[in-house]
Amino acid sequence: MSDLPISGGWHGEPAPDAAPAPVPPSLPPPLPSTVTAPAWRNYLRAIYAGCRIALLGRPSLQGLRLGPGVFWALLATSLLVGCGMDWLAAEAPRQFDLWGLESQAFFFLPLLLFATVLAWLSARPELLWRYAALVAAAGLLIDTVGGLIYQHLLPQGQHADRWYWVYYAFVQCWNFAVAWRVLSLLGAMGSAVRRGMAAAVVAAVSAALFHYIPYSPIWGQDYGADEAQEARPRLVAEEVFARQDQLMWQALANIAPTRPGKPSLYFVAYAPDGEQDVFRKEALYGTRLFAERFGAAQRSLTLVNSHSTVKELPLASVSNLDQGLRAIGRKMNPQQDILFLYLTSHGSRDATLATELPGLSFSSFNAPRLARMLKDSGIRWKVIVVSACYSGSFLDSLKDDHTLVMTAARADRTSFGCSDDAEFTYFGRAYLEQGLNRSTSFTEAFATARTLVEQWETRDKEVHSEPQIAEGALIGARLEQWRATLPAAGQNTPAGSGRVVK
Repeated sequence: MSDLPISGGWHGEPAPDAAPAPVPPSLPPPLPSTVTAPAWRNYLRAIYAGCRIALLGRPSLQGLRLGPGVFWALLATSLLVGCGMDWLAAEAPRQFDLWGLESQAFFFLPLLLFATVLAWLSARPELLWRYAALVAAAGLLIDTVGGLIYQHLLPQGQHADRWYWVYYAFVQCWNFAVAWRVLSLLGAMGSAVRRGMAAAVVAAVSAALFHYIPYSPIWGQDYGADEAQEARPRLVAEEVFARQDQLMWQALANIAPTRPGKPSLYFVAYAPDGEQDVFRKEALYGTRLFAERFGAAQRSLTLVNSHSTVKELPLASVSNLDQGLRAIGRKMNPQQDILFLYLTSHGSRDATLATELPGLSFSSFNAPRLARMLKDSGIRWKVIVVSACYSGSFLDSLKDDHTLVMTAARADRTSFGCSDDAEFTYFGRAYLEQGLNRSTSFTEAFATARTLVEQWETRDKEVHSEPQIAEGALIGARLEQWRATLPAAGQNTPAGSGRVVK
C-alpha cells in the first residue's frame, strides 16, 4: 500500500473527520416591485388632499406625486369650476368673456411666485410644485364655497357693506390658515414663527389682489342679444343730423308761452341711451303723465335716442338739449314758472350719462355740462330727476336754493331694471307710475318711490340703490304755489309701451 497520507475518500469526497466546507453568503432578498399609480388617480388624490387641507386636516402625502403636471391640471379644473359658477349666476341670454378667463388665470401667478421664493429660501427645489399644487387643490374648495356664499347667502339691503367686509375677512383668514397648514405639512420655513410670517405674507397679497383687482366673470349676461334679434334699419348719420333742425323747430314751436299771473310747469324728458329700449318707454310715459296729470300738454319737450323714433322725435343730444332749454327759458317767466327735467339712461361714477345710438356718435354729457346749460338758459325754478346708476354723483353740480334734485341711486350704487322688455327701470316705475299717480307732491312721490325700490331690491336680493334727494331752501314754497293751481286729481295715467307723444 502507498505510504502517502489519505486526504479524502474515494472520488474526492471529504474524509469523515474533515472540517465542513464554508457556506456561501446568502443573496439579498429581492426588492419589492413598485407600482406607480395612474396619473388620474394621483390627480384625484391631490384634490382629496387639497380638500382636507382646506378643512384644516392633515392628509397623508406619502406616494403623492406633486409636479408641474398636477399643478396645471388643477389650474384648469379651477377655471372650469369658476366657469360653471359664473354660468349659473349669469342671467340668460349669456355671453362668454375671454377676458374673464384670462383675469382669473392671472391670480395663479402670485402663487407660483411665492412658491418659487419659498423653494429658493428653503434650498429645496421640490417645494415649488408641491406647495403650488397643494394650495391650488385647496383653492378649489375655498373658491367654490366662497363663491356660493357671495352669490346666494351674503345678506343684502341696508347693512350689505358691513356683511361684505365680514365675508372678506373670513376668506382672508381661510387663506392664511391654508397657507400655514401646507407649510407645516411640507416642513418648510423651519420654525412655527417663520411659517406664520410666510402665511401672513400670502394672506396679505391675497387680500390686496382680492380688493384692488376687480373680479371679471367668465360668463355674463348678453345685453346685445336682443338687439341682434331686431331688424333695425341702418342709420345714415348725415340724414339723421340734417333732420334735427326741422324736428327741433316743430317741437319747440308747439310749446306754449307763460301764463301771466299763473305759474306753469314745463316738462323735458331726456333719454340719451338708445342701446336699450326701456329708456325710450320711460321718457314717453313721463311726457304723457305730465301732459294728462300736471297740465304740461302744451309745455313738453321729449328728446330720445331710439331707432323707432329717429324720424319723429329730436335726438337726445347735448346740442338739442341745450337748444331746447334755451328756447323754453325764453318762453318761461323766470319768477313764477317751473321746469321739470327728467333724465333716464345708464350712468357712471363720474356723473356722466351714456349717450348712444348704434350707427351714430355723440359728445359726452355730464353733470357740470348740464349745470352750465341750465344756468345759460335763465331758468330759475327747477325740479330735476336723474334715473341712472350712480346718479347721486349729479347732486353736487345741480343742487341750489331754487332746485329740487332727485336721483335713482347713491353716487356709489347702481340702480336696476334696465332691459329691453321692461316698461320702466325700477326707479322709473316707482316714481312715475306709482308715486306721481298717487300724489301731486314731487317729494311725497319720491318717498313712495324710495320705499318701493327698497322692497323690490330686497325681493331680488340686490344691493340697495338708496335713491337720493336734495331740496333747495326756496323751491318748496314755489312748488306749493304751483300745486294750488292744479285741478282736482283725475284718473291715473296707465303704463304703456311708449307711444310717441308730440
